[in-house]
Amino acid sequence: QDLLARANRHNQIIIEDGYDSQLLDEAPQQALKSLDRSGRVVYVGSMSKTLAPGLRLGYIVASAGLIAELRALRRFMLRHPPANNQRAVALFLSLGHHEALVRRLSSAFDERRKRLVHAISAFLPEWRSTDSAGGTSLWLEGPRGTDSRGLAEAAASRSVIIEPGDRFFDRTEKPSRFMRLGISSIALQHIEPGIRELATAAGRRPAAA
Repeated sequence: QDLLARANRHNQIIIEDGYDSQLLDEAPQQALKSLDRSGRVVYVGSMSKTLAPGLRLGYIVASAGLIAELRALRRFMLRHPPANNQRAVALFLSLGHHEALVRRLSSAFDERRKRLVHAISAFLPEWRSTDSAGGTSLWLEGPRGTDSRGLAEAAASRSVIIEPGDRFFDRTEKPSRFMRLGISSIALQHIEPGIRELATAAGRRPAAA
């Protein structure tokens, strides 16, 4: 409410991004847009994580006037996404299939995340995985002196992809020992071998199974 009041006082617009919120373990917090009575909040969401990035479909919850303006601007970039895709996704949503899909995805991601945490404990015990409330990735912190960019290159040569974490820090001196591991596209049986390879790339000899 304080944020909405501030936006009203200063004549500001708030962009609320609902990205990934459906895939969190905890119940999603009430959307700020649901409390908005002055049209200050524009809520945006995407189907890229739960359905397919190639659909290039998302949605915006805003006033009718703003939606009309956004449609007009969109025509300068893209006439419109294929109508059959829009219709198919609309039916998918209206019939409740998307909610069922999100539940299945959340369950699958939870299983992968638990397998990942277990593998990290087994093969990189001195490393720390951050507590995760769900979603499609997990943060990993290496010992001091870890170079996540160099490790990413070494891991890639062993067919393991990690994302260096320094790019996510908004400061002059960015710590290099953090990295992000994605779980949205990896098969369950590949997680443990992948962490074994990551441990080898990090210079640690994995323990025998």
